[in-house]
Amino acid sequence: VIPNGPIPSDQDQRRLGITAPTASLSWVEAATPWRDNAYDIAVDARVDTSYKQRQRHLPTTAQTIAALQESARSPIAVFFPSYAYADAVLKALHVDGGMIRVAMQPRVRDLQAQSQWVEESLLLADTLFLVLGSSFAESIDLLGGRISHAMVVGPALPEVNAVQYARMAELDREGREAAFRRVYQVPGLQKVNQALGRLVRAPGQHAKILLHCRRFADARYASLLAKDYQFGTNIENDTDLTDWPSSCFLPPQSPFLFTVLSRAFKTKASGQNKNPRI
Repeated sequence: VIPNGPIPSDQDQRRLGITAPTASLSWVEAATPWRDNAYDIAVDARVDTSYKQRQRHLPTTAQTIAALQESARSPIAVFFPSYAYADAVLKALHVDGGMIRVAMQPRVRDLQAQSQWVEESLLLADTLFLVLGSSFAESIDLLGGRISHAMVVGPALPEVNAVQYARMAELDREGREAAFRRVYQVPGLQKVNQALGRLVRAPGQHAKILLHCRRFADARYASLLAKDYQFGTNIENDTDLTDWPSSCFLPPQSPFLFTVLSRAFKTKASGQNKNPRI
């Protein structure tokens, strides 16, 4: 069983010891009709959260968090690809002079301590800063029905390092775009899917989700999102953002899945950091 992912390629099957041809594999999906229209999705195309561009968008990211929290009038969750990025946005919030109480996800492994932190943060904080791929974002079911608004800051692609370079080289014969999809895009968007899945855990629960990066409107990224998150509203300017959170919760009408950006996606790591995240 390979959860939350595409049918593996022939090469991946060999690594897993699967000898049957791809055509003989079956895709099984558990039916959850109560999740239909449980999410109100918007893609914030105003910003680029890629490693090279995120710094200049920090003020906008901070202001967006403040606006989303004000609209929710209750604690919101903000998911980041790394602690470093979360710290940078927290500093930008302080510079902006906001009075938002932020609870930063602690680096603890004990499940009881994690659960206690979540409970306390929901009582005492305005915003929970969580890291995609962590146990807080993927293993704890305490947020379902208790977070009405959430924001995902970027698609959480893995950091650029020697391991990823080696994997890209190994898959080079499949073509650079295909290799990039498997090494970076698939695991990154899988983290997003897992985190958002924790926000709706039972019938009657709903959540407004802001995907804060223009790459989420690129079909190469949007196609890797779970179907619940593939359609929604495009945020092109500040007015769109103001109108969206306060709108009534309705089934999404405007698909952004096939809105392909013309901007070329660059994968070369910045020379300022040995282990940047894309």
